[in-house]
Amino acid sequence: MKILLIADIHGNWAALQAVLAAEPDVDQILCLGDLVNYGPRPAECVAWAMKTLTSDWLIQGNHDRAVGMDEDPRSSVPYKALAAATQELSKRVLSTEMKQFLAGLQPLQRFQLDNAICIACHAVPSEPLYEYFPQNSPVTLWESELNGVNYPDFLFVGHTHLPTKTQFHRTLIVNPGSVGQPKDGDPRAAYAIWKDGEVSLRRAEYDVEQTIQAYRGTQLEPHIVEVLAEVLRTGGHLPFDQNPYEQFNAYFQKHPDKLAAIFFLQKLLNNRIGVDTDRMTDAERQQWILNYSRGMTQEVSELTDCVPWKWWASYQKFDKQNARVEIVDLLHFIISLAQVMEITPDELFEAYTKKHRVNLARQESGYTVKDESDNKHI
Repeated sequence: MKILLIADIHGNWAALQAVLAAEPDVDQILCLGDLVNYGPRPAECVAWAMKTLTSDWLIQGNHDRAVGMDEDPRSSVPYKALAAATQELSKRVLSTEMKQFLAGLQPLQRFQLDNAICIACHAVPSEPLYEYFPQNSPVTLWESELNGVNYPDFLFVGHTHLPTKTQFHRTLIVNPGSVGQPKDGDPRAAYAIWKDGEVSLRRAEYDVEQTIQAYRGTQLEPHIVEVLAEVLRTGGHLPFDQNPYEQFNAYFQKHPDKLAAIFFLQKLLNNRIGVDTDRMTDAERQQWILNYSRGMTQEVSELTDCVPWKWWASYQKFDKQNARVEIVDLLHFIISLAQVMEITPDELFEAYTKKHRVNLARQESGYTVKDESDNKHI
């Protein structure tokens, strides 16, 4: 018997087709989850799974559940913005039937291959959707996992996007790597073959640029597409690995709009500390308006301290350099507030120019009447 083991397709239809073309003679396909998100063509991948795979040979991944149940996939911090943006794409292009299909999948399956006892899950048996066990995880962690499921002959997992094959006592742990978004430095689609009890890790070349071109028309923001393209071309390198100076230059060279670049860097900065303005509820938006407003109050106080306002203290001097820094700190909060309120750089520019015209008209009238109706069109 020959089994194709695949995982983490992530909407990369071109990569999936390449893997299927490379192994046309398999008897069965085991998919270890995450058909959707990150990639530009999630609907095609889900449609293929619905048509081709039986439910007991298709494992639910954290992104499958997130799209099916409209939940947070709990991605790692560097990937949160990418996951949030592409989940909106998945939700938009998948039919209700497809979402229900993803929601109904099981996160763990037990079965036999010939006489071998097998367990398949997306992450690890004790937490089949979300737990990450890196390659250098302590042996005791795996021993605990395997002991909890009575040491099967094979444990098939995905989630890390890193192809591995490791023997622990009687159990062979196999991670075929990611079809659609490899993270081991090799951009080729990763998969594995189980044949008569032996497992081999394999790769299939595909046209990465075809997948990148497919992002056109997805309505994803250009900077999101640029990061996703970098990940695909390099086999997992995130531009976030660069220092802030390198990040700015890489982005600004391709998008020479200074205001948009500031918004881009602020979003990265906020995401690094776990603040995702793209997925806030109204209650969270209200709370962060308060948080940022309080922060600005403190920055204004620090700006005030740069000016000799203590008339009784002759030692004070005007700290012009630090005053400039405090103004930039205030700008960080202003941009964050704009993002909390879902204001884009273009919308901010448009609103500013409209309000500017209102202010000019008020000045010309001498501010003789307080009437806020002239703001209604902004």
